[in-house]
Order: sequence, then structure tokens, then C-alpha cells
Amino acid sequence: MHPIQNVVLAALWAVVVWRLPSAVRVVKQRSVWISFASLAAANTLAHRGVECPLNGLTGINNLAALARNLIGIIGFSAFVQFVVSVARPQVIRYSRRLLTVFGFVGAFALVLLFAVIPRPYNVDDFFEVYTGRPLGIAYCCVFLGYLGVSTAIATCLFTAYSRRTEDAWLRAGLRLLGAGTALGAFYALFCAARMLSRLAHQPLVADDHKALMAAHIIQDTAIALVVVGNSIPACGVLWRTLGYWRTLRRLRPLWSALANAVPDVILEAPVHRCPRVRLHRQVIEIHDAMLVLASYVPPQLREQAHRHAAQVLQDEEGRTALAQALWLHAACEAKRAGIRPLAHSVEEPAAHPEHLAFDFDFDFDTEVTRIQQLCDAYNSPTVEAFAREHRLEHA
Repeated sequence: MHPIQNVVLAALWAVVVWRLPSAVRVVKQRSVWISFASLAAANTLAHRGVECPLNGLTGINNLAALARNLIGIIGFSAFVQFVVSVARPQVIRYSRRLLTVFGFVGAFALVLLFAVIPRPYNVDDFFEVYTGRPLGIAYCCVFLGYLGVSTAIATCLFTAYSRRTEDAWLRAGLRLLGAGTALGAFYALFCAARMLSRLAHQPLVADDHKALMAAHIIQDTAIALVVVGNSIPACGVLWRTLGYWRTLRRLRPLWSALANAVPDVILEAPVHRCPRVRLHRQVIEIHDAMLVLASYVPPQLREQAHRHAAQVLQDEEGRTALAQALWLHAACEAKRAGIRPLAHSVEEPAAHPEHLAFDFDFDFDTEVTRIQQLCDAYNSPTVEAFAREHRLEHA
């Protein structure tokens, strides 16, 4: 086996192992895991260290070639089923039945043709040796036809779905998957055309060695594109998860300060392991604390905070975040000092709805960005200096 094929095979088994936990947990992921496991097993059977012992132990010449092709049909069927479940979930029930029927028909045709093909000895490349005979070409065309139709359907679905998705990572992965399946369809067409042209004694490519090398390059490239395209969306999920953890750590000082002043806002429900859920919960608790602390801020202090922020910053968003941080810091100190809330300040949140409004239909990422700006402003030297001046004024 060529070194490049060894690399591709190792990558396939790595994907199989990597996706096994998700396949166990999520039913929807099992079909894609079956497809990669089948592809890895089929390529493993092409290795001489596996192929020769299997043929020798069973006493059936070229049994490994049949097993490899049958496993391939299972893998292609599972792969198309996965693509349909993602891109066209409304037709998955009907497509599953059709794929099952066509899979059984293709497998039965392969077994039947394999049984009637004379195979007096084992050969290294079953397709190459038997493509000069009508029965051998029929066998190869059945398999290549199933491969070509499956990859063509997958290409159409991947291309259509990539146009609809807004996630950049998923879109890039779908496009690479579509490119890989398109190359797979081209590989099937190229091999079938080459075999039929050899049967007609009009070879498509005069040099068989170069043609075979080109076919292997196309096949390995298609598999590599599918492996990489399948991994990119998962890498996007990992990148977003790391981003949520970073944001959680970044908001922790603000959350701690507000929760220390208003401990009642901390939810009693157990903390979820998902970082996005934990971040959502942290944002909710920050907003709840802000609503409580707003009643500790007199109108004159709020206006003083806005004037001070306007003197320090020209950027509107930064000025708004700084003003909010200024009066929040003062409110935390007032709450911890035991000062009673102001009766008239109940209406204050309505006076500044851009600060305290919290709607579950909002853009979560935009809101998190706003809270990050507030956190940075809250921990800035400007807020500390304003707090010292405010304490001196009331000393």
C-alpha cells in the first residue's frame, strides 16, 4: 500500500474512534459513524497483510474484494442517509426505505456476479484483472454505479445545504464534503468509462499504469476531502466552546462583585456542564443583580456617572458601558453598607432601558459582547477613581 494511502487509512480510523462517543449518545450521528467505519474497514481489507490471510483462511479466491465492496455499499448507504437526515430531514423515512432496497439489490447483484465469475486464483487487483471480461465488468459497474449515484446525490444535498446555512464553519465543511463526494462521483465515472473502453478495445487512457495511478490519486483525494470536511464543523464547535469558557472567565470578576452585593440573584439550580448554558445563566444573574442594584442609585448619581463617562470617552458604546459601571460600583458599595433602597428609584430602569432590558429573543452574542464591555469598564481605574471621589464626597 502506498504511503499516502496509509495516511488516509490512519485518518479514517482516527475519525472512527473520535466519533464513537457521539455515535453512542446521539442516534443521528450513528449513520455517519457507520459510513466512516465501513470506509475504514474497506480500505483495511485492501491491505495485503489483511487481504491475503482472509482469502487463504476461507479458501475462496478474492473473497476480500467482495467483502470490501459489500462493506462499501453499506458505507455509501449510511453516508447518504446521514446527508438526507441533515439536509432533507422531512424525507428521511422514505429515503431510508429506498436506500435499504437499493443496497440489498446492489449487494445481491455483487454476490451473484462474484459467484459466476471464474476465479481460478487470487489476484492483487480484482478490478484490473477482471475488467477485460463481460462478467467482471458487470460486477465492477454495479459497484461503481452504486458509488457514483450515492456520491452524486450527496454532492447535490451538500451543495444545496451549504447555501442555506449561516454558520461559517459548517458552510466550509459542507463545501469540502461536497467537493469530496463530487470527486468520488468523478472517480466512479472515470473507472467505469475506462473499463468499458477497454472492453471495446478503445482504451480511454493508453498507459494503464498512469490511468491506475490517476484513479488512486482521485480516490485518495476524495476520501481526504470528506475526512477534512467532516472534521471542520466539529472544530468550529470546539472553537466556540473554548470561546464560551474564555468569556465565562472574563465575566467572572463582574459576576462575583454583583453576586457578593446581591447574593439572592444566584440561581439554586445545579450548574450545567455546557459552557454556553453556564454563560447564559451567568448573564441572567448579572442582569438580575443590575435590576436589584438600580434601586440603590439616586437619579443625581446616575446623571453624574453619565457626565463623567462623557468626559472620559467619545465612543458611544464605551461611554454607555462606563456610565453603567460607575453607578453599579456605587450601588454595590451602598448595598453592602446596608443602605436602604430608594423608593423613587423603582422607575429608574425604565429611564435607561438600553442598560437593563433583557429579552430572551435578543441576539445572545451581541448581549454577551455588551456585558464584556461593562465588565472591562467595571474593573477599570476610572471606576475606582470615581468611587473614591464619591466616598470622599459622602465622608
